[in-house]
Amino acid sequence: MTMWYIVAAIVIIVVIVAGVVLYEQSLAPSNGGTTPIAMTFYAGEVSQASYGFGTTASSITSPGPTLTFTEGKTYTMTVSNVGTMAHSWAIANQKSTGATVLFSSEINPGAYIAQGQSGSVTFTPNQSGNFYYICTVPGHPELGMWGNVVINSAS
Repeated sequence: MTMWYIVAAIVIIVVIVAGVVLYEQSLAPSNGGTTPIAMTFYAGEVSQASYGFGTTASSITSPGPTLTFTEGKTYTMTVSNVGTMAHSWAIANQKSTGATVLFSSEINPGAYIAQGQSGSVTFTPNQSGNFYYICTVPGHPELGMWGNVVINSAS
């Protein structure tokens, strides 16, 4: 009779361990098992004639600071609009209105981040090189709302 209790206890332990392992696997991100690298940025006006980005609400510059990413890694960019008008964010091939958005990196495609609101996008750069991040609101890149993006190749 004691042998049955031992066997039953072992079976119960194996079932519990298997359940925990399966549960943890179900929580793993679906992007190759890595958690996206989270970044926060701020958008706003530097002056009436110049707009920009910054790493804090009080450090907005035009152009914004250089961002460095690694090809093949996944990032989540959150941008908080601390300005007085709508803004946006995307990685693009040029620092101008109408530029081609790269890596599906645009926050709220076709819409913008309202004053006092935030928006996020998760993207994975698949090409190394030098690019730009811009505000996709027409005219804003020309008013200085852009910055350099360096994407390093995965090694």
